Formats: sequence, C-alpha cells, structure tokens
Amino acid sequence: MKDLRGKTAVITGAASGIGRAMALDLARRGVQLTLADVEPEALDAAAGEAGALGVRVLPVPTDVSDYAAMRALADAAFDHFGAVHILCNNAGISVGGALQEARHEDWQWAIGVNLWGVIHGVEAFVPRMIEQGQGGHIVNTASMAGLIASKGLGIYNTTKYAVVGLSETLAKDLRDDGIGVSVLCPMGVRTRIRESERNRPAALGAQGPAQPQPDLVGRWISPQEVSARVMEAIETNQLYVLTHFEGREHWDRRAGRIHHAFPDAPQ
Repeated sequence: MKDLRGKTAVITGAASGIGRAMALDLARRGVQLTLADVEPEALDAAAGEAGALGVRVLPVPTDVSDYAAMRALADAAFDHFGAVHILCNNAGISVGGALQEARHEDWQWAIGVNLWGVIHGVEAFVPRMIEQGQGGHIVNTASMAGLIASKGLGIYNTTKYAVVGLSETLAKDLRDDGIGVSVLCPMGVRTRIRESERNRPAALGAQGPAQPQPDLVGRWISPQEVSARVMEAIETNQLYVLTHFEGREHWDRRAGRIHHAFPDAPQ
C-alpha cells in the first residue's frame, strides 16, 4: 500500500504503547482511524492526539477477547467510514512464570487476548475487507517470543507462536485478494505490557503470587521506533517485522538446531 492517504485503519490496543504510536503515524499519513482499547480514558486521550493531526478518529472501547465486542467494533468502523483498509490486531498482555506453576485462569486470560483477539479480528474484519474489493493490509502483533522460546514465558510464548503461524498462513490465503499481512515480532519495547495485571478481568481471578518476568536480551526501544518499522512493512508488504538486530543470533541458533534435526536423505 504505497499511498495511505484517505484510507481507513482499525487498531486494537490503541490507547498506549505500540498501538498509540501506530495510530499517530497513520494519522500523519492521512489515514482515518477507528481505535479500540479496554482503557476508555487512555483511549479517548489517544484519539484526541490522533484527531489533532487532522484525521477523523472513532474511539470504541473494546475487549478483543469477546467476539461479540469485536463484531460490534467492525460494525462501528464500517458504518462510520464505509470501508476498512488496514487492520492492526495489536492488543496484548503478558503473563510470566514457569508453566508448571501456571493457573488455568492465566491461560484463559492470555489466550483470550493474545490469540483469540487476533482470531476475532480476522473473523470480524477480513471477510468484509475481501468483499469490499479494495485490497488492504493486516498487521498482527506477535513478539520475538513467537520465534524464540524463553524460560519463564511459556504462556506468552504459546500465544505468540500461534500468532506467527496464523499470520504466515493468512498471508498465503489472502495473496489473491490483494491483502497483505505482516507479523510484528519485537523484543524489548518501552510499553506498559509488564503492567498487564491492571486490566485483568475480575472473572479470571485476582493477581496470583508475583511471577518474575525474565530479563530480555538486547536494547529497550521506543514504541515510535517499532511503529516506523510497521509503517514500512505496510507500505512495502513485508511479512516479518523485526525490530532488534540482537535477535538474529538467537534465531540462528534455533534454526541451526532444527536444521541439524532433519534426517539425512535415504541412500
């Protein structure tokens, strides 16, 4: 998508962090916005910032783990703007701790937001994007934790690995429809994801015993740096959006182990 001006975008997890940075970068490119988040006050603030850049902005408080809420978000976006060209399934939370100590509610929460949130976005928006026949682009926020497993991040790894596989397949499925797909896999970014418990639904239990978050390798970068990479990926149709050169060594080690695990060809 070379020229984004006049297009419309939907961003989940838009009230802060990477989502907010993407909203502002898209607004600067003349993209109309539907912004979604579970934090209404922060969402309104982000919508005000984006609107001040001269585009129309529709804030819609949304829990991405709720399929009905995501369908309502799609209805609101299409009704208000008439079309959706860019979908950023960005909302996410983090749960730390060893897998053998994880509570069932931890699994429910993380899968609900990190994986079902992306699935719900695909279900609610993609058929209508295909039907409108105008092409488009989808950005699914995963993590380097969707490519490399880390001790103490098993639940998070599970959800993000799934988002990577979903995105790789979706890119193939949508190729003939002119809809590109990118999967964002950052390492350390200065967001509030490590404070995810602030938005944990009461129905999934209060915060359990404090779980240590593993130290991440490499630099901590700003959401704006990540968003710049995403904008490039949308404009040039890049599938993988990687943000840290430090991740290459870890990927190469994993790829090497897989490579050497293949059996030799039969003689």
